[in-house]
Amino acid sequence: MDTALLLQVFLSFSIGGIVVTLLALLAERAHENLAGIIMMFPTTIVLGFFFLGWTTSVQTIANVIPATITPLGIVIFSSVIYIYTARFLEHYITSKQQHILATFFLSSVVWFLLVMPFAWWKFQSVIVGSFGYVFFTTISHFILHHKAPKTNIQQHQYSFLQVLIRAVFTGAVIAIVVILGKILNPFWAGIFTMYPAVTFASLIIFHYYYSTAQLFHFMKKVPLGSISLYAYTIAAMQLFPSYGLWLGSLGAYLIALSVSFLLVLILKLSKDKHPS
Repeated sequence: MDTALLLQVFLSFSIGGIVVTLLALLAERAHENLAGIIMMFPTTIVLGFFFLGWTTSVQTIANVIPATITPLGIVIFSSVIYIYTARFLEHYITSKQQHILATFFLSSVVWFLLVMPFAWWKFQSVIVGSFGYVFFTTISHFILHHKAPKTNIQQHQYSFLQVLIRAVFTGAVIAIVVILGKILNPFWAGIFTMYPAVTFASLIIFHYYYSTAQLFHFMKKVPLGSISLYAYTIAAMQLFPSYGLWLGSLGAYLIALSVSFLLVLILKLSKDKHPS
């Protein structure tokens, strides 16, 4: 591995593992209207775009982003697949560990089948990509809200060791995907670059500590929360070529942060207007 790749793997493992774990812990303690928005705040995508621009050029980022927009929607849809696969398999698999492994495997297979055409054809239209993103996130939103079970979340109290294990597990999943995305041939590298490492790692951890019904609590607002990821992606495509790597990253991040706060405000106003 070259120095840039080693640094990216290290930062993805450490920063990605820590930040995603902290966001997941915060989501566990948040209202279900906020959990999905917290979960979807840009983390590893920031590192991914930064290192892509660092090792190639900022223009490369603008060139590859259109092909990643629809797969972003597929990432959201994959969380739906995971939840409903888990709900289905719990009637047949009693072991928690086997249940999680089977759910993870089948969800990954479905994700692979959905994303493979986009890795193969590499659509370069932002409009077409955005339509695909809206299509998958809209379907995900309605599925997650249709007859979703009502559950109460009893927050777990974690020891420092448990939090550390969560961070190591999450960081390891992210790092493995980064490595596979760099060392495989271009087609398979494109596939693994789109893999929902953060989403699946978080779902596996939630699945371990909570029931399948309770997974809805964390994921119901994920389609809405993904708008901040979409905003970061589009902003990066526009800002990186014009303002460079550092200022482009900062500007895109601030835009994503603003979108997240706006979503929180909209949900708060909606809740105040229509209290449950």
